[in-house]
Amino acid sequence: MAEENEKKEFQINTDIDPLTSLLVSDVLNKNNITDDQKANISDDQRRMILKLVEDLQKKANDFVEQQQEKKRQAEAAKQPEQEPEPKVRPKRNSLRNRIQQRRDAQRNND
Repeated sequence: MAEENEKKEFQINTDIDPLTSLLVSDVLNKNNITDDQKANISDDQRRMILKLVEDLQKKANDFVEQQQEKKRQAEAAKQPEQEPEPKVRPKRNSLRNRIQQRRDAQRNND
């Protein structure tokens, strides 16, 4: 029974994303660790490796979230700069109104 509980602890994140499993396998290959040697790792070492992998995943996810947040903030900062462009339309209308008023005044005087 105790062995089954320990095995369940080791399989906490068996559905690790492909990038993480690739990184772990690369590290193991660089250090010339074979499948036979992986089986001989002590329980404490396995827990430490699992904890390390989970910590790296968390840090990577936090980094990605920070980058996305910075991107959102940059886009939000750009939007207010683009929107407040005032239209020149009211000045044009007032000039038209002035011209119309002059014409009306000239017609009334004639």
